[in-house]
Amino acid sequence: MNRLRLNASLSLFAFLVAANLTAPAIAIAETLVDTGHSSGQELFQERCAICHGIDATGNGPMAQVLKVPPADLTGISKRAGGIFPAARVAEIITFGGNVAAHGTQTMPVWGKVFSDEGGRGKRGAASSRRAVVALKRYLETIQKK
Repeated sequence: MNRLRLNASLSLFAFLVAANLTAPAIAIAETLVDTGHSSGQELFQERCAICHGIDATGNGPMAQVLKVPPADLTGISKRAGGIFPAARVAEIITFGGNVAAHGTQTMPVWGKVFSDEGGRGKRGAASSRRAVVALKRYLETIQKK
């Protein structure tokens, strides 16, 4: 079991317990600990759906307890004038992109999480890039026309 993945899971678990969501927190923490980086869709379901929802419309189980509502990720292209802003999406996933919800302790900056999980140095950076690209590509495929 990857110690950094466990730490990220435990941080989320602590938040959920503090929010009086103990039973869902246990299931979510176990899911995060046991997952791997397979595809963008799987990563999204494992890491993002808790807030953004399985359908990515912002209706995940945590949405109602967050101070900043999760975005509807199916409308990214529409909000950007009809073109999917791939570089901006990658920036948000990797660094938080000055999105208020991504700058708190409850919302991990995924680029760092993926890097930490991948190992130190170049190996972790490569793992992070692969995960970010997979998520970005998946988000592009779910855009509403």
